[in-house]
Amino acid sequence: MKVMLVACESCRLRKRKCDRAYPTCSLCQKAGRVCSYALYRVTESIPDQSSKALLTESHHMRSSKNVTPKSWDAVESQVYISWAIQAPAVSDSYPIASRWYMPRLIKHFVECHNATRVPINDRSSSYKLQTTWMRGAMSDPCLFHATLFTGSSNFDLRRGVQQSTITLYHYNELIKSVKKRLSDPSTALDDRTIAAITPLALFAVLTGDRASAEVHRAGLAKIVQLRGGMDKLGLEGLTASLIYVNGVISDIVFDTDLRPLPHCAPMPPPGLEERVLSTLISRSAPDIPGRSIQALFQYIQKLKLQLLAHRSIGDWDYNATQDDSMPLPTSDDPVCHCCSLAFRIFHAIITGGANTSNLAGYLDATASDLRDVLALTEDDVWMRHFPVVLTWACITGAAAASDSQVRAWFYFRAAAAVGMLDDAGDLSFHKDLSSHFHWLRSLRREILQSNQQAL
Repeated sequence: MKVMLVACESCRLRKRKCDRAYPTCSLCQKAGRVCSYALYRVTESIPDQSSKALLTESHHMRSSKNVTPKSWDAVESQVYISWAIQAPAVSDSYPIASRWYMPRLIKHFVECHNATRVPINDRSSSYKLQTTWMRGAMSDPCLFHATLFTGSSNFDLRRGVQQSTITLYHYNELIKSVKKRLSDPSTALDDRTIAAITPLALFAVLTGDRASAEVHRAGLAKIVQLRGGMDKLGLEGLTASLIYVNGVISDIVFDTDLRPLPHCAPMPPPGLEERVLSTLISRSAPDIPGRSIQALFQYIQKLKLQLLAHRSIGDWDYNATQDDSMPLPTSDDPVCHCCSLAFRIFHAIITGGANTSNLAGYLDATASDLRDVLALTEDDVWMRHFPVVLTWACITGAAAASDSQVRAWFYFRAAAAVGMLDDAGDLSFHKDLSSHFHWLRSLRREILQSNQQAL
């Protein structure tokens, strides 16, 4: 049962004792009355007086019609925090004292791995997180705090806000639980302990806290070493996948792979494009926009094969191999529009910005356009028919962006698709993503350095 902090308006006006049950108190339910709670009165009960600054005098009127949309956002945020922190514990089958918001955070945890409820492979990380992880979390306080921290952090990122009070609470509880387990030899190297650390590293990266991310990743690396390597980890391969993907995300956000191009793979990695073309067939993509997207990626694959034949960008003459019938998708369809923008980025990088006077500016501007369009597209279409296309577009956008926060946004946008497509314990898909990013990023870096030296 959810409990509000104040009496409902009906009981308050009648001066009756209200049990504050939500959505309907027992007295209103018994009398058949409409039960309602005034949000402006809920926020007044919050001990933090700074919340009152969010409300003007007009908000204290009983009619909610006087509350502006902007004010409602502020009020809703305060209500969320007040309910979560102050509401009485509710009896439930959790490994820690229950609070009403826990089902909501578990829902956010599940949704960040499969928001559209698309049928998923039972070998995928997404499936393992919703089954193997959740079974462990419901009996393990440490892993349960990790689940709630992940769900709350995901909710914060989607709202574009800093860590909420709830997120910080479960972060602190998770840190305490992890330290306790690490100090006990019987649990220090346990898979659940390792798994509980992974969201600490992940969200440190996604929020730009590089120092914390490196501490958590170093700790994970030490534990993996003591366990005898990644192949010795359990949870049906999930632990190894979570650790590896943390490294991939860190490289993308912090641009940590600073090796010069000659030390990178001497040829373009074809894995991601091959996956796109194979899944377009296996997922029975609709003819529109499926055919346009298939034609585009066949063309991209052709360009990569030409690069493979020449072994280096310097020996390759793009104009000599260019086909006048380059199948650039139209912008009439949102998926095609995203593919078109991502291809423009890809094309600009592999041609060395031949037709662009300011490559960095062009790439950032196009990546910004891609981000805007991606934000308006529906998850369901991507996840059902074009999950690998989404990851290709997002990783390509990340490779173009100068700003680390933009790179983090691109990965976060593709995260659900990545979890759905990989097989837990099989790191090949993550390696394809990483190779695609590092190859494009290295080309971008070399071109910009060459342009700088030419000035």
